[in-house]
Amino acid sequence: MRQIGVAVYSGCTGWLEACVDEFVDSLRGAADRIVVLLGGYRGGMRLVADRCIKAGIRTVMVIPSIYEDMGFPEESIVIRTGMGVRGRSVVLARSSDVMVALGGGAGTLMEIVTAYSLNRPVIIVRGSGLPTDKLASAYPDGVVDDRIEARMIYVDDCRSAGLEALRLLGLV
Repeated sequence: MRQIGVAVYSGCTGWLEACVDEFVDSLRGAADRIVVLLGGYRGGMRLVADRCIKAGIRTVMVIPSIYEDMGFPEESIVIRTGMGVRGRSVVLARSSDVMVALGGGAGTLMEIVTAYSLNRPVIIVRGSGLPTDKLASAYPDGVVDDRIEARMIYVDDCRSAGLEALRLLGLV
């Protein structure tokens, strides 16, 4: 089983709803070979979780202590870390074989940098209108630190993000 971490905005936008639909649809062909890992069940994370569950994709939520008492779908696996939000992000990044960022702010940026520093490839969707869009301008070649083998890979749509994740995992 290969694990795809998803870093995504904890808010929700109309753009994000369409993005999540495209992303999950791109993963359907590998549903029996992947697990999607999320850092919670709010905003964009909820959208990803609900759509993955509906598509038959195993979904694991790595929850910070402040959200442990929330209701979660019965079909998901919930890991209550007892950690703060940032500590949970480290667990999420370490547990992912590849990280996909569908757009976000400070938390998503932290998960991107953490995964990258752990030598995980990171796929970043451009065009969300959120702070993660600025990474392509700052690091156009996907390299932040040339001592790290992994790269940040930029894509222009969410379907491409899912397909690239599957390609990197050797599943297409």
